[in-house]
Amino acid sequence: MSRASGKRPLWQRLLQGGLIFVVLVAIAVFARFAWVTQDRQPGYSVELHHPHAAASSEAGSLKVGFGRRDLNPDLKNPAEPVWMAGFSQGRSATNIHDNLEAVGVVIDNGTRRIALVSIDAIGFFHDDVVAVRKRIASALKVDYTIVCSTHNHSTPDLLGLWGPDALHSGVNPRYREQVIAACVGVVEDAVRSLQPARMAAHELTVSPAGLVADTRKPEVYDPDVRVLHFLEASSGRTLGTVVGWANHPETPWSNNRDITADFPGIIRESLEKGIRYGNTLHKPGLGGVHVYVNGAVGGLMTTHPSVTVNDPFLKTDFKEPSHDKTRAVGNQIASRILDRIASAKDPGVGALPIGIEARTLDLPLRNPGFMLASMLGLLERGHSRWLHFRTEVGVLRLGDVSLACIPGEVYPEIVNGGIVRAPGGDYDIEPLEVPPLRELMPGRIKFVLGLANDEIGYILPKSEWDTEPPHLFGAQGAPYGEVNSVGPDTAWILHQALRRQCEALK
Repeated sequence: MSRASGKRPLWQRLLQGGLIFVVLVAIAVFARFAWVTQDRQPGYSVELHHPHAAASSEAGSLKVGFGRRDLNPDLKNPAEPVWMAGFSQGRSATNIHDNLEAVGVVIDNGTRRIALVSIDAIGFFHDDVVAVRKRIASALKVDYTIVCSTHNHSTPDLLGLWGPDALHSGVNPRYREQVIAACVGVVEDAVRSLQPARMAAHELTVSPAGLVADTRKPEVYDPDVRVLHFLEASSGRTLGTVVGWANHPETPWSNNRDITADFPGIIRESLEKGIRYGNTLHKPGLGGVHVYVNGAVGGLMTTHPSVTVNDPFLKTDFKEPSHDKTRAVGNQIASRILDRIASAKDPGVGALPIGIEARTLDLPLRNPGFMLASMLGLLERGHSRWLHFRTEVGVLRLGDVSLACIPGEVYPEIVNGGIVRAPGGDYDIEPLEVPPLRELMPGRIKFVLGLANDEIGYILPKSEWDTEPPHLFGAQGAPYGEVNSVGPDTAWILHQALRRQCEALK
């Protein structure tokens, strides 16, 4: 008898089964990607256009309030390690060396009210900033809230990339909630403490030598220190400051497992309580509350282990990473600020026009590593649409001072000039991100707030982008930076948006 004619050969059945398996896997992968990248804040957008009054007489009396909250993680549960951000996976915290904080200021001129909060953190995604804003009661009448990260590498992971291994997030949802609640609390405290004030602004020229190294060519820095000094209107007593400087807070380096605020914490404490070593007070403090904001740290700007830092109060040099080296960095900056404020005796202005330009942007995601991290659920941020991150840029003008809010680690050459048509770059083009941002920004003193309202990674000029050989300046391998960047067009998109905002406030 013959075989049944309807039965297919084994190889056909195996092929069909294999195709079905591939299709099911593809569907599962797509479904997983769609799930982990779904928009966490659907429909959210910012579009603020508040012009800047030309004369201070058009603004009401200035009021300022400060607030701060603790951000220390709980290290008491050995079954729930605190994974530290930066450097590598598997680095769990063992000790709290000094306190992490959320510190902020609310500035009100009778017409506009802005809040600026700085957190000791590696970064804070835009979704989380939106969560903070949504919890700030409308009764507080805040027109615009900015949340910046110091980019500290000795803090708990808030981005997801530094868990126990490369396949697991390091974010503890309860700690994230703690940070969100602390930011809201800082704004509430600052609004409650609003009082008549005056504002003075200072810019200090600082050499990067012995403080910061640029680990990627071209060698360009954002080395100077900028300070907003707020004084009580009647007495002249210091209420607090906002300090801007550009450096990676990673001074204790990769083997450190102590939770620490790094040099931003030293700066804050020394400005408030004075520069003190043991029982010896070297310089008196100002009192008040002090907010540190980072600047243009891309490139990257860091107190590398190769940098020897002198502590002028101990008359000692520190090269190896340590908390003593951290203290030397922070007190060098704090000392300069204390000297300037003491010598300037600037009474400040009591009426302050405020202008705000802010808007939401969609950035195209072109980084395969970020796509994979999203797929694995490590990058815990939503996509505003397919393969696009929602982020935000803004420019504020406070009288003769401007502040550019940039959502990541911008390279100093984009801010101060010095972009090159880099030999060996992937795109043989003239610089696109010109003129430099500080040339576009209005006012006399110009702050750049890095990692403001988001952390999208490095923001580097397209003409310096390099992933394929030949490499920049004849290097043997690709430089660091691109691996943690959204894509080669990011800087140009942000630059164009910031340019329009600066022009609107002029």
